[in-house]
Parts: sequence; structure tokens; C-alpha cells
Amino acid sequence: MTLESIPLDGTNGVRIEILERSDTTVVIRWVEPGRCHYGEQRWRRRSAHTSGTCAVTRRKIRRGDAVFKPAERPAPSNASAMICAEVFCELAEA
Repeated sequence: MTLESIPLDGTNGVRIEILERSDTTVVIRWVEPGRCHYGEQRWRRRSAHTSGTCAVTRRKIRRGDAVFKPAERPAPSNASAMICAEVFCELAEA
């Protein structure tokens, strides 16, 4: 499924745009001023290996929750970032 760019405001000035989406992958543009910029970054759906916080909603993520994480190698600067899989379900319903 291809989407129009849907901007999402994360925390700490992070700007996220969803460029493409499927059930298991998303391609996003990630802009974090002064730290990193990825024009087209592929993220994959997986279970969270650690607890954390969603980069978009700031909701708590528990180990085992369904999340999307950067899938590129070598590990990018934002490799520890996670987005709750629910975020994309909510967008599909909107």
C-alpha cells in the first residue's frame, strides 16, 4: 500500500513521514535535527526486545509488544527507536 506522505510529529523535534506501508514493513522519512536524516528508511514489524517508548505517541512499549524498528544494516543512528504497530492500524482506520 502506498500512502501520501503523512507527517507525524514525534518527540524532541523528530519529524516522521510515512511514505509506504504494508503489514510487515513501512518506509519512512526520519528527520531528527542535529542528529540524523534518513530520506527513505525501511522499518520492519517485530516484537520489542526491550521496553521503551513509542517515537510518535510517547506510549509505553513493553517487551513483546508489536512494534516497527529500523531494519537497515549497519545499524543506523536511530536503531533503538520504536513505533507502536497500533499507530499504523489507527491511521488505516482514519
